[in-house]
Amino acid sequence: MPNYSSQIFIDDRNRLIIEEFFNEKNIISAEAERKGPSFDRKLRKLVLNGKWALTPEHDLSIRLSGRDSSKIGKNLILRGEIVKTTGSSLSFRVRHSDTISGLRSKTVELKGVWSQDANNRITFKVSKAKGRYDVLRFQGAWKVNKRNELVYNYVKTDLKRRTKEEKTLIFKGFWEVKKKRLVYRFEGFPRSYFAFKVALQTPSLRASSGTIKYQVGIRYYVGKVFRERRQVVTLFGTWKISKELEVSFEVAYSGRNKRSLIFTAEKVFREGSSLWVSLKDEEGKKLGIEVVFTKRFLEDAELFISLSHDAYESKVLGGVKLIF
Repeated sequence: MPNYSSQIFIDDRNRLIIEEFFNEKNIISAEAERKGPSFDRKLRKLVLNGKWALTPEHDLSIRLSGRDSSKIGKNLILRGEIVKTTGSSLSFRVRHSDTISGLRSKTVELKGVWSQDANNRITFKVSKAKGRYDVLRFQGAWKVNKRNELVYNYVKTDLKRRTKEEKTLIFKGFWEVKKKRLVYRFEGFPRSYFAFKVALQTPSLRASSGTIKYQVGIRYYVGKVFRERRQVVTLFGTWKISKELEVSFEVAYSGRNKRSLIFTAEKVFREGSSLWVSLKDEEGKKLGIEVVFTKRFLEDAELFISLSHDAYESKVLGGVKLIF
């Protein structure tokens, strides 16, 4: 019986390429075949197209399609783990496959964009021809760590060792706050972003707390059961307000990377030694967020001095309504 050594690749059209080197006597490695001639070697190259998906075990599967009727509808599963994500790719370390003989460990890369589905789950859209795409849907719940990064944890079962190991994916990006949406963007990849549906945990925020908190609902499957998980997502940062009444929330990420969320003030209300500021986003849309700044917290205490002390006066300053 012939012995096989197989290599796999994914081309720029996200098709699966399988190269099989085999002979009647010995196993032949793909590297050895490329280095020197072998009179009894045989090479078979398969180009497979189909629909990509993510299994409940977070393995890659492809349901084959094409002109070869013997392959149409067959499901090929590549077992391994996700090792890296960028704004335009997902890298997967293939350990083995039940249907590919002599498969050697290999990292492959799918091209596409990241998004979310209607149930707030993470998805990766694998690019296909003519603007089409396949969807890899991550069934579990995501969270935000203390470095303000989007994190996805999943449990991987090792079938040979019969053990379970927790895997962690960290998506590198930055946050934007929109009305009823929390947006996470990938630096340098404008087509990839998550726009999660959220609700403010409380509309009034104290600047001294250095947080914005949202409630998020995520619907997902556990086996064949559809469940819903509600969780609190907290962004950590520093609130600031300028004399021009521009409000910012400076968010720190890993690697000393900082980025500010910029808001405009819709209305400012002064009460004693506190300022209550209603926020709009950069597009001028009301966010339903009020931030309370105290005189002690403000870096520029002269802001209070510049405001009128007449308790009955209200006026407009730079398009912002001030109430005292």
